[in-house]
Amino acid sequence: MRVQAALNLATKKEASDLTNILVACLEDTLIEHLAEDRFCIKLNGLGKFAVHHRPAIRRKIGFSGEIRDLPVKRKVRFTGLGKLRQLE
Repeated sequence: MRVQAALNLATKKEASDLTNILVACLEDTLIEHLAEDRFCIKLNGLGKFAVHHRPAIRRKIGFSGEIRDLPVKRKVRFTGLGKLRQLE
């Protein structure tokens, strides 16, 4: 409703399509840059998405005493900015 009013769109369907396109573009950009550690997309007033790589870790498994290597992980973190950060 707010997107429709802010952009003077005729229907809710157009507003919904526009937001879906925006989210898809953000998702595609993050997937393209997933291999880059510390890649960041900042959306003013909302927050930022950052790609974080965690290196492989050697862990000792509980009672068995077996040592295993946990694989490398890549995660996308979201940090709220502006009003969202104040509400935390």
